[in-house]
Amino acid sequence: MTEFLQQIEQFRFLRPWWLLGVIPAVILIMLLWNRKSSYGGWQRVISPHLLPHLLAGNVTRQSRAPLVMLLICWLLAVVAMAGPTWQQLPQAVQKKINAQVIVLDLSLSMYAKDLAPSRLVRARLKLSDILNRTDEGLTALIVYSATPHVVTPLTDDTNTILSMVNSLSPDIMPQKGNNPVAAIEKAVATLQQAGLNRGRILLMTDDLPGDFANKVEDLISYQTPLSIMGIGTRDGAPIELPDGSFIKQSDGSIVIPKLDVSHLKRVARQLDGRFSTISTSDEDINYLLAEGLLPSEQEIKETGREFDVWDETGHWLVLLILPFAAAGYRKGWFGAVLMPALLGCALLTHAPSSMAFGWDDLWQTDDQQGRALLQSGKPEQAAETFNDPQWQAASQYKAENYAAAEQLYAGGDSAESFYNLGNSQARQQKLDEAIASYQKALQLNPELEDAQFNLDLVKKLKQQQEQQQGDGESNDQKQDQDQDQDQDQENNNQSDENQDSQSDQQEQEQDQQQDQQQQPEAEQQADESEQEQAKQQKPEENDSEQPDQPQPTEPEKQESEQQQDEAQMLPQPQLQETTEDQQALEQWLRRIPDDPGGLLRRKFEYESQLRKNSSSGDTQW
Repeated sequence: MTEFLQQIEQFRFLRPWWLLGVIPAVILIMLLWNRKSSYGGWQRVISPHLLPHLLAGNVTRQSRAPLVMLLICWLLAVVAMAGPTWQQLPQAVQKKINAQVIVLDLSLSMYAKDLAPSRLVRARLKLSDILNRTDEGLTALIVYSATPHVVTPLTDDTNTILSMVNSLSPDIMPQKGNNPVAAIEKAVATLQQAGLNRGRILLMTDDLPGDFANKVEDLISYQTPLSIMGIGTRDGAPIELPDGSFIKQSDGSIVIPKLDVSHLKRVARQLDGRFSTISTSDEDINYLLAEGLLPSEQEIKETGREFDVWDETGHWLVLLILPFAAAGYRKGWFGAVLMPALLGCALLTHAPSSMAFGWDDLWQTDDQQGRALLQSGKPEQAAETFNDPQWQAASQYKAENYAAAEQLYAGGDSAESFYNLGNSQARQQKLDEAIASYQKALQLNPELEDAQFNLDLVKKLKQQQEQQQGDGESNDQKQDQDQDQDQDQENNNQSDENQDSQSDQQEQEQDQQQDQQQQPEAEQQADESEQEQAKQQKPEENDSEQPDQPQPTEPEKQESEQQQDEAQMLPQPQLQETTEDQQALEQWLRRIPDDPGGLLRRKFEYESQLRKNSSSGDTQW
C-alpha cells in the first residue's frame, strides 16, 4: 500500500502540453453530436413529440457510438503522447571507447611513383577512405619523417582530419629522415594522454628498419595492436622530388626504395597486428580495421556515473486503442468518422509556430541538424539551428561573423573555449585580448600546442605593428621639424621684406632678388611635402616681383594660409599609412586558413625547435 501511494505521489507527465489536445476533441465531439440527427433541422421549429407524426417516412435516430469511440481513442492517444510515468530507473552512463591512431609516413620515399600517380597520393586517398568509413569512436592522425608530429589528437570529428589530408606531404616536415620508432612512441603516448589503455594503431609506410619490432615491442600489447599497410611495390621506383631531381646515394647511384613485404608481415605478426598492401578496393581496410581485432567485451566503458531516467509507460495505452480501431474499420466508421476527426485533431493541436516542423525534426535533434548544415557548407543556418553555444560559436566563426563568435566563446571556461576566443579576437585585430585569451588557455592546459603556436604568432604581429607605428611617428616628427625650419625661414624673409619696403624702389627690387635667391635654398632643405607647398606659393612670389605691385605686408594672413596648407597636408600620409597597416594585417590574417599546409609546416617547425637530440633514423628517405 505504501509503494502504491508513493507511485501516486510521483505520477507525472513528461510532456504535459499534449493534454491541451483534449480541448479540440471536446469541441469536435460537441459539434458532431448536435448534427447527428435525420430530422434535417425540423426539431428546431416543431415539438419533439409531433415530429414522428408530421414527417413522412420512417424516422430512425442514428447511433452515437462512433462519436463515443472517437472520444475514447482521442483521449487515450493524448494521454499516451503526454508521457505518463510514476517511477524512475537508474541507468549507467556508457560510451564507446573505440580509438584508432593512424600513423602516416611522410619521408621522401613517398614521392616514388611505382604506384600511380605516386605513393603519397595513393596514401592520402586511402586515408580519406578510412576517415569516411569511421562513423563512431575516436581517431587521431600522426605524421613522421625524422620526427613525429600530431596533426590532430583523438577526436570524433573526422571532418577536421579530412580537411588537412590534401596538405600532407614531405615538404611540410621540418627535417628529412625516417624514424618510425618515435612515431609509434608518439601514438602510444596519445592514447595514454586521452586516458585510454587500449586502441588500434595503423601504420601506413613503405619501409621499416630491421630492429623496429624489438624497439617498440615493449610499447605494443594485446590492447594496442599495430597493423601495417604497405605503400609501394616490390620493384620500387626512383624518388623524384618536386623540382624534378632524383635522390642519389653517396656513390652517385639513384636510390630506388622497394617494399619488403615479408619483413613488414613479420613485424605485424610480432606486434599482434595485421599486414596488407594498399589496394584500389576496400579489402585492405576491411582486413586491417576488422572489429574482431580488439576485445569486444571492452568496447563499452562505464563512466562511473549514473542518472535516473523516468520510465515512460504511455506506449502501453496504444494497445487499448487497437480494439476500437479494429471495430471502427469493420463497421466502416474508421474512414467515415475517425480519419476526418484525426485530421482535424492534427490541424487544431498544432500551434502557428509549428509550421516550420519538418520531417527531420522527428528523427534528429537540433544539434544533429545543425551539424549536418555545417558540414554541407551552410554555417549561417547551422548557427540558428544549434542549441549548444559552443557549436553556435563554431558556426558563427566559420561564417566569418567573428564578433558573434567571440560573445559565444566568452561564456566558456575550458581551455578550448579560451583558445577559440583568442582566434575570434585575433580575427578582429584585438591582439591584446587575443594574447590574454591564449594565455588563459595555456594556464588551464599547458600542453595545448596550438594555443602556444598562435600566441607566438600574435605576439610577433603585435611587435611588427608597434615597429611600424614607431617608424610612422619618427617620420611625422621629421616632417614637423622640416616644416618649422621652413616656416622660420619664411618669417625671416618676410621681416626683411617689411624693412626693405620703407626704402626706395631700387633697394626693394634688390631685396626681392635676394629673397628669391634664398627661397630655392629653403626648398632644397625641405622634403616632398614642403616642395609641393612651395610650388603652390610660387605664383604669388612672381607677382611680387613686379615693381608697381609691392608684396603685402600682412604676416598674420600669410601665417594663417600656411597653417591651412599644413593642416591639409599632414593627415594624408598618416591616414594612408594607417590604411596600409590595416590592409597588411587583414591580408596576414586571411592567409592563415587558406594555407593549412603552411600552418602545419610552421607548427611542426616550432615543435621541432622545442625538441633536443632528436634522431633522424637510419636513412634520410
